[in-house]
Amino acid sequence: MSPRSSLFILLGLLAGPGCGSGASVPANPTWADVEPILRGECNSCHGWTAGEMANPAYPFRFDFYDVTAAVCGHAALAMDPTVTLAGSPASSIQISADVVPQGGAKWPRMPPQPSPALPDFEVQTLKLWAGQPVKGPPPTTNRPPTVEVSQLPFLAKGQLAFTAIIDDPDGDSVIGVIEANGFAFPMNRPGSFAVNFDASQWPPGPVDVQAVLCDGWVSATYDIGPVQIQN
Repeated sequence: MSPRSSLFILLGLLAGPGCGSGASVPANPTWADVEPILRGECNSCHGWTAGEMANPAYPFRFDFYDVTAAVCGHAALAMDPTVTLAGSPASSIQISADVVPQGGAKWPRMPPQPSPALPDFEVQTLKLWAGQPVKGPPPTTNRPPTVEVSQLPFLAKGQLAFTAIIDDPDGDSVIGVIEANGFAFPMNRPGSFAVNFDASQWPPGPVDVQAVLCDGWVSATYDIGPVQIQN
């Protein structure tokens, strides 16, 4: 076989499926198609820190389509109601305008320079979805978020304190609340939280402690365990 023939064969293999073929654009993208793009490309700025950043360029939080009590139960209490989520009309308009160059500009506004422009299939998917932002059903492989608790006391006097870590096995964002004796400790992001309740005025006796979590698709309730209050 000649070197020239070998080169043509190598180029053909590189151009075949799995190398350089690119991802396809869904005809009718839903949030299940869009969320992984935003997670990978945008949420370092437009994730849970969006409502806390002083820079006015980041008013949108794109790690959730929406957070409603119907979907998230009590976990919805953890979301700042002033934050604009991805499913709102304002967000879809902003996404559509920001991922393509506007007014003769050479580069789109997002992601900001010097970040590279988004791949074309991501741009087209975001544009199609932003024209008709639909949540749709969750991925068939979606799993509920999880919680791990450490240092939960058997007896508590004055303060009920422990550590809770919330996460999602699919890499989705998570919010939730820890509930005890009618009080809720909000958790507006994945990660570790130093949970602390002022139990000084609680009556003596057992208190059930629960975690209610939401990944935007489903809510999950976990019984953390009873704690005996001694005051």
